[in-house]
Amino acid sequence: MATDTDGPVDLYVAAYLDEDAARGDWDAIKQLADDDVIKVEGLILVSRGTDGKINVKDDFHTTGKGAAWGAVGGAIVGLIFPPSMLAGALVGAGAGAGVGGLISHSEKADIRDDVQDSLPLDSSGIVGMFDEQWEAAVDQALTKASTVSKNKVDATSAKALTDAVKSV
Repeated sequence: MATDTDGPVDLYVAAYLDEDAARGDWDAIKQLADDDVIKVEGLILVSRGTDGKINVKDDFHTTGKGAAWGAVGGAIVGLIFPPSMLAGALVGAGAGAGVGGLISHSEKADIRDDVQDSLPLDSSGIVGMFDEQWEAAVDQALTKASTVSKNKVDATSAKALTDAVKSV
């Protein structure tokens, strides 16, 4: 699942204090993708427990393309979080595919800090990767989020991540 542009890709982390609100925005993003309004590079719904661990709630394996979205979303989460923060067997296919160097250590640290600041204990979140051209539609779909952080990932790294996940 390659990016549609050569431009930057936005890595979104939307945080929710209410799991139902997160599920509502999750469904809105999926509907936009199903209706071909946006294209999704990676998408995963997570929660952060009271112990601080990140749990996968939904990785959008409902369609063929959804399997790739979930795998890329899992790989993103696996890249930016240390194993000690992840609960259970995360999708994280990309972690074993040699993609750990796609995001620099300082970028990972910045993203991890954003996520930890954005996703408080006992909250839910959506982690997604979208071409920047879909920014307005994605922003409109994340209306129930208490906070939304965006980090730029260059298109080459995003494509390498999606290609590595497909090869696993």
